[in-house]
Amino acid sequence: MAEFNEYYSCDDVLLVPYYLDSRIDSRSQCDPSFREYSLPLIASCMDTVYTKELDKCLTDKKIMVWVHRYFKSYKDQLAAALIPKSSEYRWFAVGRDVDWIEGLYNKGIRHFVVDMAHGDSHICEQTVKFIKNLKDTKVIAGNVATTSGFKRLQNAGVWGVRVGIGSGSICSTRTSTGFGVPLLTSIERCLRAKDTAIIIADGGIKYPGDIPKAIRFGADMVVSGRLWAGTKLAAGYCYDKHKMAYCSAYDLIHAEDEANGCDENRVYYKVYKGMASKEARAGILKEASIEGVSGLIEYTGKTEEFIENLRRNMQSALSYGGAINWAEFRRNVKAIRITPAAWEESRTHVLQPESVYG
Repeated sequence: MAEFNEYYSCDDVLLVPYYLDSRIDSRSQCDPSFREYSLPLIASCMDTVYTKELDKCLTDKKIMVWVHRYFKSYKDQLAAALIPKSSEYRWFAVGRDVDWIEGLYNKGIRHFVVDMAHGDSHICEQTVKFIKNLKDTKVIAGNVATTSGFKRLQNAGVWGVRVGIGSGSICSTRTSTGFGVPLLTSIERCLRAKDTAIIIADGGIKYPGDIPKAIRFGADMVVSGRLWAGTKLAAGYCYDKHKMAYCSAYDLIHAEDEANGCDENRVYYKVYKGMASKEARAGILKEASIEGVSGLIEYTGKTEEFIENLRRNMQSALSYGGAINWAEFRRNVKAIRITPAAWEESRTHVLQPESVYG
């Protein structure tokens, strides 16, 4: 029997402003942190996101970053990391290969992200339990989209569960397989089972404003690849305004230091690809189902400036919610269902000059 209740994605809702009382005279008083993390946004484990330079920027600013697992060996994964050591801010993504996991563990890695498309599975549970049997480890696992899936991974001992199936901008799982649950509904359903594990919303975050929407529905932290992938320190190859290949991410990152001829003003796009895309899996997972795409996204500038703007956006969101922190925000804020016309009204409507996008 089909279930035809209403399910919600970020574009389906808006948040209603709440009275801001006398405790808060300025938005700068609002605290957008979560526990020891300065912001609730995580950099996803993707090969067009992670670089050593992004790692340093984020960990220095107490923001969580994940080292992706699309390497031929754990030694290659360690070599790609800024520092071959995990911390509260640097976690290493792994699959089901226990030899790989043990290799990382023996080199000092203690923070793991079990990265599986279908996290509500026996093999994901067993992988989590294997890691938890190693001394002093912490585990994030997923992805799941249901109450029961969240509960199973929570019972297996994870620190956090990645919630979201098929919602990413470069994910084609829903069109390729027919499966998925809209993100906000997935979060809301998983909240019913939440006890010891945190909820990490994963996928479908196109705008900074989607972060407080996910938190309102029950997320503690939010993963994004897209928001980071457009910034300077991300790993994607760079293209000019004519969408012609221009320079490598390394050349862009080090343009000022090495005088390599890369002009940041000529960069308008960067490559962004799903980790289930044909391009990402070439030579790594040859027999895996293709459930993602690769393409160009707009270059959004310096990573440090993005982080500062994001911090201010989150402080502003808290103030609109009449809240000084995220716990108060959830208690205060009401979400409303909107029409497609209301969402169109919500977006900016000016044309971009030819000099920028021509």
